[in-house]
Amino acid sequence: MKRARILAAALALAFVPGAIVHSLPRADAAPAAPPEEAERPIDFEPILVEDDLKPPKSSEWVNAARVRITRRGPRAAGCRAWRTRSWLKVHCDAKITAAALVGGTSAGTSFWLSPPKPGEPSPEAGEVMFPMRPGDRRIFELFSFGETYGGSMVSPGLVLQEYWLAGEPAPTVVMY
Repeated sequence: MKRARILAAALALAFVPGAIVHSLPRADAAPAAPPEEAERPIDFEPILVEDDLKPPKSSEWVNAARVRITRRGPRAAGCRAWRTRSWLKVHCDAKITAAALVGGTSAGTSFWLSPPKPGEPSPEAGEVMFPMRPGDRRIFELFSFGETYGGSMVSPGLVLQEYWLAGEPAPTVVMY
């Protein structure tokens, strides 16, 4: 019972902003590599809500700003997000066998899975793209082969939540 309470407390702290403890680098450690691209807050500039749901062209994504996922669990370490206009694209470098919108509006939503490499059972990456609007509430699930994969079942993988509460300047994006 004591073990269950400790586990519950640890899980609760895992999703509290600022609760992550960082270790200090050793004096003889090599300097950390610079990030490939700086992440900005999702509302680094006001998000102008568009009347139509015309998705961005591929050329718009080339110059899109990389944005910070509001909260993320350790399983989402390989995921990155970009924003252009009022659209968000989340890319995950992970074995993903299927993607689904579990709840929320599907208008403008699209999914992409990379082609699997020869001899590999599943793609190595996937993306979810959708427009962001005040009042949004969406839940996506990215499925994967589980540890006990036997050929016919997939296991729940990453969960992506996006919600934009009334009166807030920007949405909250959570991955775990």
